[in-house]
Amino acid sequence: MMRKYVATAVLGGLLGFAGAAQAENTGCGAGTILFEGETGKGQEILAVTTNGFFLNQFFGITFGTLGCEEGSTISADARRFMSENMEQVAQDAARGEGEALATLASLLEIDEADREAFYAHAQEHFSEIFPSASVTASKALENLEASMAEDEALSRYTV
Repeated sequence: MMRKYVATAVLGGLLGFAGAAQAENTGCGAGTILFEGETGKGQEILAVTTNGFFLNQFFGITFGTLGCEEGSTISADARRFMSENMEQVAQDAARGEGEALATLASLLEIDEADREAFYAHAQEHFSEIFPSASVTASKALENLEASMAEDEALSRYTV
């Protein structure tokens, strides 16, 4: 019985590693390459499981192979943060300061030297970023990135 729990914990841990550098839902690695072009939950689960089981993402990330990009920015945390804290981020953006906006800047990897410009940009472009009360967190983040792409100082933080 104890082996069953240990095996479940190990498999869960390996699956956690598989999502560490997300490229869409499956991350990068041999599983992602093997199941490229496939759709559906079953194929995604197989790709993620393959990536986790063979631990090939570590190799891929280290050497920039298997569909992994060396030094790529992981933005899943920013998306998650925005979806969980959008109201506070919007309030902070309207003021051009605040803890939620500072956290978002950190997750977007905005350098300390550019933080004030980022805060001012968020305030100045508030109506573009949050065009209505019904805007989704994903769309607001997309709007923020689009407005930053047009800003000389902040465009380097966009993909």
